[in-house]
Amino acid sequence: MRIEKIAPGFSLDKARIGTVEGGESGLLVWKFDQLVAVLTCIDEEAYSMKGKWFLETGFGLLSGQHRNFDTVEEAIDWVGRHTFPRSS
Repeated sequence: MRIEKIAPGFSLDKARIGTVEGGESGLLVWKFDQLVAVLTCIDEEAYSMKGKWFLETGFGLLSGQHRNFDTVEEAIDWVGRHTFPRSS
């Protein structure tokens, strides 16, 4: 199920990410129909970051990157600046 596009060329799919028992809410981040990142919504109060977003994994130029973001918009903006532009 695709949800609204939040930036030019980007779309998101809701997903359960298997990082803990029962999974966490997450998003598959697509840029021009290519999967570029997987984000999870931090749901653990122990980390004092509940409700923030974590770059679980990235592909291509994002490979090996792990970051926290206050909002999903901030995360998408960062992903957009650190991925390849659309190929012609």
